[in-house]
Amino acid sequence: MIVDILATAAPRLPSNTILSALPTTTRPTTSPKCIKPVSRPQPTSPARSRIFRDADNQTPFSQPEFQLSATSISNVTLALQHGWAESTLRGYGQAVGRFCRFCDDEGVPTSVRLPASEFLLCAFAASSVGSHSGSTARNNIAALKAWHVAQGVAWQGGKRLQYVINGVDALAPDSARRAPRPPITTTMLSLLHQHLDLADTLDAVVFACACTAFWGQCRLGELLPTSISADNSNIPSRASLRHSRNQRARILRLPRTKTSRRGEDVALVSQLHGICPIAALNHHFQLNQLPSDSPLFAYLSNGSVTQLSRTKFLERCNAIWVAAGYPRSTGHSFRIGGTTELLLSGVPPDVVKALGRWSSDSFLRYWRSLEDIAPAYAANATRTRTPRKRRAA
Repeated sequence: MIVDILATAAPRLPSNTILSALPTTTRPTTSPKCIKPVSRPQPTSPARSRIFRDADNQTPFSQPEFQLSATSISNVTLALQHGWAESTLRGYGQAVGRFCRFCDDEGVPTSVRLPASEFLLCAFAASSVGSHSGSTARNNIAALKAWHVAQGVAWQGGKRLQYVINGVDALAPDSARRAPRPPITTTMLSLLHQHLDLADTLDAVVFACACTAFWGQCRLGELLPTSISADNSNIPSRASLRHSRNQRARILRLPRTKTSRRGEDVALVSQLHGICPIAALNHHFQLNQLPSDSPLFAYLSNGSVTQLSRTKFLERCNAIWVAAGYPRSTGHSFRIGGTTELLLSGVPPDVVKALGRWSSDSFLRYWRSLEDIAPAYAANATRTRTPRKRRAA
C-alpha cells in the first residue's frame, strides 16, 4: 500500500519493486552485492505514497553502506512506510507534488531537488508570500522534511528557512488567516436536547454522539466514519463501552486515535441539566437495540441498521444551531468546547489535559474564552501564595 519515501537518486528498479536501506550520510562509489528485490503491491493512493519516491517519482534501490539481508531491508521498508498516519501521508504527498511542480516551473533539475538546498526550500516557502498563511508554508516544509527523512538524505533547512516562514506569516492577508473555530457550548447542547425529536432513532443517536464528543473531548473522526460506506474498523462499537472500576463513570475504548494507533480510553462522567452523556447513550441503546458488535453510533432506519456518518451528524446539528443564530460548526468544535467547559467549571488544567488526551502545546493552543477562564485561576493568586520567610540578618 505504501511504497515511496525510501528511495534516493540511484540505479532504478521497476516501480513495483521496493528496496531500501538504513539512512546514511555517505554512499560508497561501488555497489554492494546484488540483493533480490522484495515485491510489494502498488499503493492505491498516489498522494499517500509520494514521499516514498524520489525526485523522479521512482522507487530505486537505495545502496546501503554495508551488506544487509533482503529480510532486514524489507523490515525497515515496511516499518518506515507505516511511520505516519494515513491522512498525514496523503497531505505530505500533495505537498511534495506542489514542490515538484514549483521546481518544474522554475527549471530546477531533478538532480538538485533531493536533497534540497536551504535556498531552494526558502524559495518554495516564499512562493506563497502575500497569498497564504504561514501555517501553509510551515505544513509544506514539514512534508518536505518527512520526504528527506524517508529518502535517507540530509535535511538542509535551518535558521534562514525559519525566518522566511515567519515573513510569510507576517505578510499573509487577513483572508488567508482562519479565525479560531468557536467551541460548542452547553447552551448549544441544550438546544439539541430541546429541538431534536429524541423519540426518533436518528435524533437519539445524534444527541448521544454530541454529548459523548463534547464531554469526552473527542475528535469526531474518532467516533464516526466520514460516510456510511466507510471502514468501521477504527471506530468504537457498543462493546467498546464499559463501566469504570468504581462504577461511577463509563470508559469508552477508542480503537484508534489521531495520536495513538493502539487506541486510547475516554472517561465519560454523569452530568446534570439534560445533557448527560451516559443518560444520552442509555436512551440511544434503548431506542436502537442492536448487537454489541454494532458501531457505537449505529441506528435503526426503516428496520435496517445504518451507521451515523460525520456528514449526517453535522448536518442535523447545524440545522438546529444555524436556525438559532449560531455559525456552522465543524467536528473539532466539540473537542474544543468540552475542554473549555471543563476549564470554566474549575476542573484543574492538568486533569482536563489528561481527560482530553492532550499534548501540552496543542492543549494550550485550544484554550478558548480566556477572559472567562483566567479569573477562575488567577484572581486570588496573591492571596493564595504562601509568603516566603525572610532570612535572619
